[in-house]
Amino acid sequence: MTDRTSQDDLLKVTLLGTGIPNPQINAFGTSTLIEAGDQRVLIDCGRGTAIRLSQIGLGVGCVDTIIISHYHSDHYAGLFDMAMTGSIPQKFGGRNAPLQVYGPPGVRDIADGAWLATSPDRAIRVADNEIDPEHMRIIPHEYTEGVVYDRDGLVIRAIEVDHGEFIRPAYGFRVEYGGRVFVHSHDTRYNENLIAQAQGADVFVHEVAAASAATLANFPAVKVAIDHHATPAEVGRVFAQTRPKLAMLTHLVLLPPDPVPINDVMTELAREYDGTVVVAEDLMTIQIGRNISVIPYRHGGKPGGMV
Repeated sequence: MTDRTSQDDLLKVTLLGTGIPNPQINAFGTSTLIEAGDQRVLIDCGRGTAIRLSQIGLGVGCVDTIIISHYHSDHYAGLFDMAMTGSIPQKFGGRNAPLQVYGPPGVRDIADGAWLATSPDRAIRVADNEIDPEHMRIIPHEYTEGVVYDRDGLVIRAIEVDHGEFIRPAYGFRVEYGGRVFVHSHDTRYNENLIAQAQGADVFVHEVAAASAATLANFPAVKVAIDHHATPAEVGRVFAQTRPKLAMLTHLVLLPPDPVPINDVMTELAREYDGTVVVAEDLMTIQIGRNISVIPYRHGGKPGGMV
C-alpha cells in the first residue's frame, strides 16, 4: 500500500541543467526544477531549459515562476525562450498567464528588455489570434536575502553567497517542504553564510572549480574564472561543516586545454570530507521523502519528450 503521507511530503528536484557557459550538449546551463505537491518552480533558467523540460515530458508553460540566482548568462539565457515558447497554446507551451521572474536588482531591466526582444514574435502571434500578448510578459520581482517564495508549504530562501567582487549580490537557495531540505549553492566561493544556512540539509548540491598549475600559469582567463568559484578542498570543507545526508557536485568548472580529471577533484575533496559525494548530471532527479533517491534520466525520465 502506498504511504500517502510520504508521497504528499515528497520534495522532487530535477537538475535540468548542470553546466557552465561552455556550450555542451550533455551539460546545459544551470536550471533546477522544484516540484512539491502541485507546485513547480524553476531556480535559474540557463541555456536549453525549454528543451530539458520537454525531455521529461513537460510543456514549457508548466512553469510560471522562475527565480534567478545572479546574472551570468548560463543562469538566465533560456529566459526569453521560456517567455515566448511557453505562451504558445499547445502541449509544448501552454502557459496561460505572464511569467513571474524573481531576481536580484536588475530584474526589471531584464523584463523590459524581454518585452522589446520578444515583440516581433508576439506581434505575429497576436495578429494570428494565436496568443494573449500578456502571456508573453515577464513580471519582475526584486528580492534580497531571505524568503523569496512561500506557498502551500513550499518555502524557498535566498542565501547571499560570494561569487566575486563584481557579481553582487549572488544567491544560493534553501528549499524546504514537508520537513525535507534541499540546498543549492549556485555559483560561489567558499562562503560562511552558505555553511550557516545549509545546516540540516537532506541534499546539498555545490559547485566546484579546478585547474592545473600549468593551465593557470598559461591562460589568464582561466584564472579569472577559477577565482570566482570554490576549489575541491574548499567544497570538501563546506560538506564537512554541514554534513548533509547526500552531497552532490554540479557546475563543474574544469576548463580546457588541460581539464582536471574528475577523479582528481574527488580525491582532493575526500581529504576534507569522508561522506558520500555524487556528481550531478543533466536531467538527474532527486526525490527527497522517506529516503533519498537519485535517479538518472535513462531510468527516471520520460523518453521522447513532447510531440
